[in-house]
Amino acid sequence: ARKFFDLQDMLGFDKASNTLEWLFTKSKKAIKDLARSKNSSSAGGRGDSGAKRFSSSSD
Repeated sequence: ARKFFDLQDMLGFDKASNTLEWLFTKSKKAIKDLARSKNSSSAGGRGDSGAKRFSSSSD
């Protein structure tokens, strides 16, 4: 959480939603690439290729 709020301060945003929007915008290509690679590697797999999973670390 501390890293998130440090980023928010650095960007000058007063709302967490603005910071999240910035993060998603900046990582859009990486997210698409990851989804594409997961879909191609799980073709014919367990059937949960459409599932979205996010994890967080306690840094």
